[in-house]
Amino acid sequence: MSDITKRYNKTVALNNCNIHLSQGEILGLIGGNGAGKSTLTRVISGITKPDKGDLVFAGQNISFNEFNPHSASALGIKVVYQELSLCTNLTVYENFLVDLEDLFKGSVKWRNQARKIARKTLDAVFPDNGIDVDERLDTLAISQQQMVEIARAFTAQNLRLLILDEPTSSLPEEQTNQLLAYIKKKKREGMACIYISHRLKEVESLVDRISIIDNGQNIWCGPIEETSEEDMLCKMMSSLQSADGDNGPALCRHRKIPGFESVGITAHSYSDDSGLNNLSFHMSGGEIIGIAGLEGNGQKELLHKLFEARQNRTKNIEVKGRIAYVTGDRKKEGIFYLWHILQNMMITKLSFGRLFKTNNEKEITDHGELWSEKLKIKCSDIQAPITDLSGGNQQKVLVARAMLADPDIIILDDPTRGVDVATKRQIYDLLIEAAKAGKLIILYSTDNLELEICNRTLVMRYGTIVKELADEQVTQDNLVEASFMGEELKPIVEKKQDTSHRKWFSKNSAFIPFIAMMLMYIACGLKSPAVFSLYGVNLLLSGAAPLIILSLAQMYIIGLGHIELGVGNFLGLINVLCATLLFSNTPLGILALLGFVFFYACMGLIIYHRNIPAIIMTLGASFVWKGLSLTIQESPGGKAPEWLTHLFWLDTDFPVVFSIILLISIASYLFYRSKYGTVLKAFGNNPLAMVRSGWSQAKAFFSVYLTAGIITLLAGLVLSGINGASDGSASETYTMQTIAAVVVGGGYLLGGFVSIPGAIFGAVTFSLISFLLGFFKISTELTAAIQGFILIVILSLRVLKKGRIKS
Repeated sequence: MSDITKRYNKTVALNNCNIHLSQGEILGLIGGNGAGKSTLTRVISGITKPDKGDLVFAGQNISFNEFNPHSASALGIKVVYQELSLCTNLTVYENFLVDLEDLFKGSVKWRNQARKIARKTLDAVFPDNGIDVDERLDTLAISQQQMVEIARAFTAQNLRLLILDEPTSSLPEEQTNQLLAYIKKKKREGMACIYISHRLKEVESLVDRISIIDNGQNIWCGPIEETSEEDMLCKMMSSLQSADGDNGPALCRHRKIPGFESVGITAHSYSDDSGLNNLSFHMSGGEIIGIAGLEGNGQKELLHKLFEARQNRTKNIEVKGRIAYVTGDRKKEGIFYLWHILQNMMITKLSFGRLFKTNNEKEITDHGELWSEKLKIKCSDIQAPITDLSGGNQQKVLVARAMLADPDIIILDDPTRGVDVATKRQIYDLLIEAAKAGKLIILYSTDNLELEICNRTLVMRYGTIVKELADEQVTQDNLVEASFMGEELKPIVEKKQDTSHRKWFSKNSAFIPFIAMMLMYIACGLKSPAVFSLYGVNLLLSGAAPLIILSLAQMYIIGLGHIELGVGNFLGLINVLCATLLFSNTPLGILALLGFVFFYACMGLIIYHRNIPAIIMTLGASFVWKGLSLTIQESPGGKAPEWLTHLFWLDTDFPVVFSIILLISIASYLFYRSKYGTVLKAFGNNPLAMVRSGWSQAKAFFSVYLTAGIITLLAGLVLSGINGASDGSASETYTMQTIAAVVVGGGYLLGGFVSIPGAIFGAVTFSLISFLLGFFKISTELTAAIQGFILIVILSLRVLKKGRIKS
């Protein structure tokens, strides 16, 4: 790559940057946060198009106009991103499928093939990994998820270039050594690699050449033999100082500042069901307290409990002072992605103020600019979107958020993971300054070297404090030694991440909706025994059939992370067309029905290309569908074709309606379990990951809305065949019922997690509620209110269940 330049408004991300790499060579790419490493990675992988520059790969000149993730993958380029590009709603082996679809083309038994490939690759890269490829990804630990991401990249066909961005940030030492050994093995086989890491010792032990970039420019490149860890650090620091001035004094150990006992946290023999056991300690203002130990021994649980105790809700933990929390997972818990930088900075400070206090915009902006300058946040404007910043600069914003709130106690959860050396220095200088001002700093870090700034460090093992180190005792050697103490505290039966019954329920999310449906059915039968007869079942299904089928259409939309507010009115339009045009002119009626299904599918393309929220697009379309219905037929009436009504009222031993529902349900299930159905499910969970894997988001949107349109067409035919006439306004109520049915059936409105059997059982349940209320002669006007109440109760129970699982 030569002279690569990329600008984002006023920010220059890459400035005539060059990368040269030979076959079988490992290049180390290092630099501070915001230096341009991530942008360069996105350019090489085809995600970002540069403003100018040339790319030559394997002797072939590549045009950036036609270069995209799919073509990059075809050339043999794969990337393992710092932020994992996996879909947590899929199993491990399904994640291999959606990224490596070319391996499974034409294969009928692609699931078995994907399982074998996933197991083989994981065992090759990470022996004894303990990962079950049939498990859903969200049940795995973050280190195991990172193993899956890395192994998946090595599975790519014709792998020529692998880019690894902070691949060991969450890996234990054993798996880190396994990965480095495997990279060297693949290098001997001819694979080239760009290795991006802030762990300089790791880089030094692995790479052949090193390239240091800053402000989007190459500042040094040469063989690894010509430099050292100290020299690389010196080059990066000198570059930063030349651009931003002196970084201030070197880090040193903090000493407790007396006289701030009015601020602090005290625990007395605290234990809980999260694994914390018999914790006793006292922390006061003016201290920096480190939390250390082998990862996963209760450190994060302790931080969460201390933060929750800010309102004195935690027994045996006393808190004096206001608390601010800096999360280590900025992607899920830290950043508000729709807000700009200043809003992200100020939210905690504003939340500490009076409820109806008027905000001074100038004062807020001045505070934001002050901290942006103090932390050297690289941005064109603090009013710019937070997503314009690199990961390290986003982390600086979170630290600024805590400092701006002026709390008495600051809790930090591994705040410098994946952050460059210069940013670490800035953050820890700031923490020392805050402690000297009388604040209590509680710092958890997986890097023992960083804990040497603490005046005290609590070392944890199996949820218990096994050692307290103070002042000069806080050294790397003592921390490592203490981390392996307390083996006798290991529980006889270790707490598993997921119990067997919980796993069963996660795999069978339709079980509870099925029980609810059966209870409603039994209740209806007890009130009217005719319900238990075949005729009664047929009658109930005839009334529920349109809602059942329509709920499947809504399920596909919700599975994508959208909500369809016009599906009821679109059903009404189909119903009107069946009872008018299809009756009077069958060929023209068929053409009209198919045409409207196509227009319905085009909503997906409009949502994608114009970036319109689906809820807005579908709400607007609902008025169009209803307007067309009333234009074609002003009042209820019309007549469905005889062949259609005759089909649904055939005198058969087995209910025709049940057969039709069963066929549509089986077809929906098979499609959702197909290769492309799995891809669509993945788009609902992590669309960015799917785009990075080379899948078209526009095609996915179109496919989902086309599928929903076809199912709605079938629901309209069923409705017309059962009723024999049409009413363009009567179907409007179906919209909210379908959403409720999907959610009650185990679906999540944010997308990714839906259930076909669950949606069906949810729809039947709501239909049975209507019948039951009718049996008790309760006004139909109360039906919607009661259904809404049931939905709220179920959602509340789901939230409580999630809270229990999390705790």
